Order: sequence, then structure tokens, then C-alpha cells
Amino acid sequence: MEKDIEIIKRRKKIITRISFAIITLAVVAILFFLFRNIILEVLRLTKANDNEGLKEFMRSKGWLGYIAVVLVEALEMVVVFMPAEFIQIPAGLSFFFPIAILLCDVGVCLGASIIYFLVHVLKFDNEFIAKGQKKIKNLATRRKNQNTQILMYFLFVTPIIPFGAICYWASSTKISYRRYILTCFTGVIPSIVTSIIMGTSIKYFIAEALPIWLLVIIIICLGAILFIGMFLISRKFLFDGKKVRGTPNSIYMPIAGTLMGLYVKRTTRLRVIEDDNYQKMGSIPGAKLYLINHLSANDIYHIYKAIDPDRPALLANKYYMRWGFARWFINKLGFIPKTLYNPDIEAIKKTLKYAKDNTSIMMFPEARLSLDGTTGPLTSGTSSLVKKLGLPVVLFEISGNYLANSKYRKAQKKVITEVRVKRIIEKSELDNLELDQIDEIIRENLAHNEFEYAKKREFKDNNKAENLDKVLYLCPHCHQEFRMHANGNKLECECGFSLELDNHYQFNDNEYGIKTIHDFYEFIKAEEKKNIEVCGEAIISQEVDVKKISFKNKKYDVLGEGVCTVTKHGFSFEGKVGQDFVSFSHPKEALQALPFSVGEEYECYYNNELYYFYPKTNKNTCVKVALIYDLIQEMK
Repeated sequence: MEKDIEIIKRRKKIITRISFAIITLAVVAILFFLFRNIILEVLRLTKANDNEGLKEFMRSKGWLGYIAVVLVEALEMVVVFMPAEFIQIPAGLSFFFPIAILLCDVGVCLGASIIYFLVHVLKFDNEFIAKGQKKIKNLATRRKNQNTQILMYFLFVTPIIPFGAICYWASSTKISYRRYILTCFTGVIPSIVTSIIMGTSIKYFIAEALPIWLLVIIIICLGAILFIGMFLISRKFLFDGKKVRGTPNSIYMPIAGTLMGLYVKRTTRLRVIEDDNYQKMGSIPGAKLYLINHLSANDIYHIYKAIDPDRPALLANKYYMRWGFARWFINKLGFIPKTLYNPDIEAIKKTLKYAKDNTSIMMFPEARLSLDGTTGPLTSGTSSLVKKLGLPVVLFEISGNYLANSKYRKAQKKVITEVRVKRIIEKSELDNLELDQIDEIIRENLAHNEFEYAKKREFKDNNKAENLDKVLYLCPHCHQEFRMHANGNKLECECGFSLELDNHYQFNDNEYGIKTIHDFYEFIKAEEKKNIEVCGEAIISQEVDVKKISFKNKKYDVLGEGVCTVTKHGFSFEGKVGQDFVSFSHPKEALQALPFSVGEEYECYYNNELYYFYPKTNKNTCVKVALIYDLIQEMK
């Protein structure tokens, strides 16, 4: 019986693929006819500014041109993966404005009717539109208004989902054909109009009657009109209500995701491993706590994509709220600002409140980016907070982001980023775990070595060592500091020693057994640890410029200078900030780490105020100071 069902499924897939292949060939054939016999000639006549010739040519084609536009628009709807603009812009080039709108709209309605018949009557299951369907279903689960027509109107003005995918989804609901086709006929008009205006503008531009700057302004304005329309409809019908304002469920979250995606996608391509653990995660109802290893700023975007449609509140560095617009926007997104490595009761209270309100939480227990491609120590109190939240815990492993956009460089070419659910702790299991057991589970499942992942793939990047000399500052051959220089894929010391990274981020064979960036960093750690053991009380002391950060406005930052010192017992600063003499010290038990930016500064809080320290003589010493502080944390 099971074999028969499997055979039927396979046959259905084969029939679906053959049908789509035939439809695609039909679209290509019609487009070839359209472009060969109409569009190219229209472009030629337009460029020659031959209006009379253009009119005569269109008259000579009769109904063929009109029918071609209608059929192509309809077939693009059925095929789905071909954008509607592919025919709408040429329609604006070829026909008068009202006629072009009517032809495209008729084509949409014809395609929508075919889809309705396939889905509603023949129960057709289109395996090629699963991705688009998923996006729509995610939106449908979030919307306040349950009216299918309202959601269709919203989707038709969004540029991210093809018309065909919208119609496949709507046809699978209980909407009547009359309401469905009326919604399609009216809902697509704004998008068609903007595409046709764009095509018409291009026609005038080719004819040299329209300046390039005006063409650009028209295109920008058209995009802005669509965006504003989408925003207003979303705010009114999909994300309305006081309950979602200032939370991750507000309309601002998809906007932020889209904007961040433009940046992240330049260096990465996401691959979510949809295994049993991933499916299990999706079946757990209600809020969850997501814990992730932290390789890159890209991690945030990739996890949001992997867990969509769930929208967690993110524990984020309070520093990012110092700019007025950023503060306003982050508040709209419902982020939880946190002072790094500093007790923050307000952040804990807000996190607990979100959990109580059935909102998921996203945390990076390391609290800072990985410098050497491996997972760092967890912040103290992680297990205690996990226990208090009482949410099911999903532990994610991200691979590839360190190679794509690390703390010290961005890749030249795209890197595949894998996201995998390593472990799930259900609430019933969490209730029976002790704090040390929770810590152990988190450490074990977030443990990651990026260079083990790199062995499986090739990275044809000709500048892998860029800025690496600011991180790997101690030569293993001459044992001198800050004499390493990056050149392409090579690290070269002034003494003549060099290492080169291959396409798997492995160093060439060498007498010191250093195979990866992590190995090199471990070598430096071992050397610094030896130095600490023979040092007196003070390990490193250096003169710095200092900046006391204002969280209201950058112009209120206060500058100064002084001396930072790392001892075996903690960190201290003494100096003048503005007109005030400032002196403070942190025992290592109170300050778990020194966050830093490679080649720029290191930082810490004092009395809930953030201080940035910039070494006067060599800013590359930031890595050294932060590493030494990590090492004293390991000392008993």
C-alpha cells in the first residue's frame, strides 16, 4: 500500500514538472515572438524619435501584440518564478498608457482564473512555489484581520512575492471566485501602473526627450509610493493594536529585516538544515529561548530567517541606542538594551516580562563576537536566567559567518552560512536540570570551530589575511610583537617568517604546527600566559585617550586621557575626563571581559557610564590587552 502511494506521488511530481516545462517553453516562445517582432522594433523607432513610424508599426500588428501581452502576463502568473515586471515594463514601452494597464490587468485575471481552477477545482499542489507560500502563510499567522482579501491587497503591493504565488495561496482558502477575481483585478493596479510608468519613462529616455536625472527621480518616487502604500496597509490591517507596538511583532521588524538583508546577502548565502531537530522546533507552541554561538553581526539576520515566523526579542548592546534615530527604531523593534559585562537589572526585568507575555527571546551567551573562529566562554549568570525564563530552549549552531564577516574583515566573495538546531531542551526537561547541568549543555552544543567547517568547502578569496596582522600580533619565529604584516593570503613577519592560507583557511605546513587562525591565536595565548606567570602585580599598563559615551547624543561625548592598567586582580583606569579627575577599578569577578574593536579601542562601564579607551602609541594593542584580561579570568 505504501509503495503504491509513493508511486502515485512520484507520478504526480513528474506530471507537475512536465506541465511546468511545457508552460515555461510556451512563455519563452511567446516572449521570443514579442521581443523579436514588437519590442525591438519599438525600441528602434523610439530611439529614432519616429512617432509616425511607431504608430504605423503598432497598427500593422493588430491584435497579435495585444494578445501576446495578455497571454504572457497570464502564463507568468501560472509559472510564478517569472516576475510580472518582465512584461509590464515592455507593455509600457509598446502601448499607450490606458491600453497597457488594461492588457496587463486582463492578463493577471486570466492567469488568476487558471490558478483558481487548478487549485480550487483540480486540487493542484505546486511544489515550485513552496518558498513563496511559506512567506504568505507566515504573514497570515500574524495578521490581526482575518479577511483574505485584505491580505491579498497588501501582498499585491509588495515587491517581494510574485502575483502567482499570492493567487496560489488565496485559491487554497475558502474565498469565493467572485471576491477572489475582483480582488485580483483591483489589487494589482498600483503595481501595474508603476511598472508601466517606468516602461513609458524608459521610452522617453531612449528617445532623448527625458534627462537621466528625471528618469532616476521617477523610478525612486514610484518605489517610494509603493513602499508607503505597503507600510500604511500593513500598519492598519496587519500590525495594528497597542499590543504589538514597540515589540518584535511590529511592522518595523520586516522593514529592519529587509534592510539588514541587503547588507548581509553581499557576503553570505543562507542554508538552513531542516532536519528532525528543526522540525521539532517548529512544532513547539508558544515562546522559546534561542541561544546561538556568536561569530559575526550577520548571525542576528540568519537566525531571524531560520525561525520565521517567530519573532523574538533580542538582547542587544546598549551602545547602539546612542543615536536618536537608532534609539527610536530599536525601541520600535522591541529590542532589549543590555550593558555588556555589567550587572543590568532593567535588561533582566524586560527579558522576563517578554517571556511572561509569550514572546520568544534571542541571546548570544558569549556576549561578544568570536575573534579566532571558536566559541568563547559563556557570560556568568546565563544558566540562572535560562532557568528563570522557564522557556523551551533551542540551541543553534551557525557555521560560515566568521569566514564571511568576522570581527576584523569582510569576505570578498559569498560564503555559504549553515544554520542548524543542535539541541532542544523542552520545558519539562529544563525544570529538572541544575544550573551547572544547564551550563554544560549550553557549552557542549554551542561549541564550534569554524576551521573544521572550512575544511568542507573552498573559499576562493585572494585577501584572506586582510587585517589578520592586527589579531595575530606575535611572530612564532622571532617572538617579536607587531612585526607581522598581511599581504593577500599571506602573513609575513619582518624577520622573514611567513604563513599562507589556502582555500580551506588552513596555513601551509610549518615547524610550529600552526594549521589555522585558531591555532595561531592559541600559540599567542600560551606565550602571554607564560609572561603573566613571571610578571609582578601589574601585567600591562598603557597611556590612552578616553571617551565617555553619551547615550543621548554623540555630540555630548566627553574626551580625556589617562592610563589603563590590567593586573592579576582586575582592570583600572586613572585620568582626566573633561574637567573631572576619574579613577576606578574593577575586580575581575565584577568585570568578566573587556569588549574591544580590532585596531581601535577597548571599553568598559563604570557607574553605568560607558568608557572607550584608545591606546596612544599602537591601537593594535587592543587585542593584546583584551587577551591578557581573558587570561587573568582563567587564573584562580
